[in-house]
Amino acid sequence: MIASDTIHPGMAVMGSDGVKIGVTDEVEGKTRLKLTSEDGAYHFLPLDEAMRIEGESIILPTPAAKAIADFDRDIPAGEDTT
Repeated sequence: MIASDTIHPGMAVMGSDGVKIGVTDEVEGKTRLKLTSEDGAYHFLPLDEAMRIEGESIILPTPAAKAIADFDRDIPAGEDTT
């Protein structure tokens, strides 16, 4: 897992296939990555899904389509994410 203090706003979030899925906004609670997806919506991914950092990009271990399908899956029902 990547240390949360190495992530900053504006970093690109990329699937393992090189496709950009969004841009980081912040790390929430040191366990979740909040990002703005390419369609402009806010989403969350578990920080432990971030495989490595390359320059100003966070690389995920899965292709973009899988990462997008997994958006928000770790948020408990009813949790306010605003």
